[in-house]
Amino acid sequence: MRNLTATRRSILAAGAAGAFMSMTGLPFLARAEDRRVLKVAMSAFPAAIEPVLYNSTAARRVIPQIFDTLIAFDQTEKLELRPALAERWERVDGRAVRLFLRKGVSFHGGNPFTAQDVAFSLSPNHLLGPGKAGKSVAMQTLETIDRVDVVDDHTVIVRAKGEDALLEKRLASWSSEIVSSRAFEAAGSWDKWIAAPVGTGPYRFVSQKLDVNIVLTAFDDYWGGKPPFAGIEFRIVPELASRMNALAAGEVDLITDLTPDMFSEIEGRQGLEVAGGPVQNTRSLVIDTTGPVLSNVGVRRALSLALDRKALVEALWQNRLPIPNGMQLPSFGEGYIEDFPALAYDPDLARKLLGESGYKGETITYKLLNNYYPNQVAGAQIMVEMWRTVGLNVELKMMENFGQIEQRPINAIYDNSTTAIFPDLLAHAWRLLGPNGELPELGMWQDKEFFAFGEKLKSTVEVADRRTIIREMLEIIDEKNPPCVILHGSGQFYAKRKDVIWQPGQTLDLNFGPFNTAYTQK
Repeated sequence: MRNLTATRRSILAAGAAGAFMSMTGLPFLARAEDRRVLKVAMSAFPAAIEPVLYNSTAARRVIPQIFDTLIAFDQTEKLELRPALAERWERVDGRAVRLFLRKGVSFHGGNPFTAQDVAFSLSPNHLLGPGKAGKSVAMQTLETIDRVDVVDDHTVIVRAKGEDALLEKRLASWSSEIVSSRAFEAAGSWDKWIAAPVGTGPYRFVSQKLDVNIVLTAFDDYWGGKPPFAGIEFRIVPELASRMNALAAGEVDLITDLTPDMFSEIEGRQGLEVAGGPVQNTRSLVIDTTGPVLSNVGVRRALSLALDRKALVEALWQNRLPIPNGMQLPSFGEGYIEDFPALAYDPDLARKLLGESGYKGETITYKLLNNYYPNQVAGAQIMVEMWRTVGLNVELKMMENFGQIEQRPINAIYDNSTTAIFPDLLAHAWRLLGPNGELPELGMWQDKEFFAFGEKLKSTVEVADRRTIIREMLEIIDEKNPPCVILHGSGQFYAKRKDVIWQPGQTLDLNFGPFNTAYTQK
């Protein structure tokens, strides 16, 4: 299926085409005697193993093992849609999709998967989180869903509140995972449900111990084929050096959050290798535009123009990360503006803008965590020197946590990472900058024109019209009223044993199931 649709007629045709899609690649069928328990050392414990609640890398490493979505992304560079719990789907009209559910699928507890589970999972009772407070991560991408009509046990119609060209993508995104309605109700509370969640995924939950580990076991009745591993133990090992030592000693099979300065050490060890690369995420510095200095557009533009991103990526990332042209990603397909200007490195223009702005060398505070993001401190030190060469006086101020960073008045810049939950600006820049995004919520940035464009984009179907709106929104971010300094694309790098057959995908999610491309492409 195509990423977007050209007309109302083509949106129906594209949806109908989805009805005839079949699985590409044969799922891996593991023999029980060949399987190992995969031991993964990762840096943090997830706040909750529940799809709708939190936006965290740690959670996304575990959730895809336990839960399935109705539709899924294939994890190629194009991130095309493929069937999952829905074996096929078709467009009803511009605001509704009919999905035909797989028969014979079971939840980990043994209950059959039916349309009622879909209706519950995509209902306010679940999406809005505890107390229906609406503060869940689900509201960032699934807020357009109006309701689910149950046609029969294996057919549903998901309806949006208005025209929505992205409905299929939303149903493949974070928080659209299907949970067991019976198990949720039997748990009796959110706390008890989170303690032992139940899905249809390739692995079922066994146990979790705060800041120690999470244990899963293979669900051999999985609809997609037997999982490649007998089970998975996620061990929480905050320090990279400790993770590397555990891998070298054979105590774990795979470690997360590898930094480029460690690549050569891993590659120099027999039996180990580096995996990973760019993912659907953009690193930036967000700006409190309400402060006396940073309220000036010229100063904000100068912060960006002074940065030699190519040198930054070469020095810190061995040139393995992309430099985007604006707050967008190529995977956005028809919503990607290919000819949007590249991020400029122009020290002379930066100096000119500073002169015109009346900037007199006032201190700009850069609130910094100690490598919450890989290479964060080293990158900050390099950028401070780049800014100094054009006359910007940026001072690093170390913080212990985001609570300290966000203490008002912020009056500073700080590091941010924005993930495209699905391939579109509405699941990327809009999450950060829309009226319910981080910056407006913190009172750091407002732009009524940007907000209006975003609301219009939600209900626009025509590709040409969407592209016009997207270009306008990118221009606001880049030049008219910059809320951030875009740095570069993000990467996720891992080290693993060579005898572990596994490939990372294009997203922050980990996938240890039979549809991992390491098995489907064989």
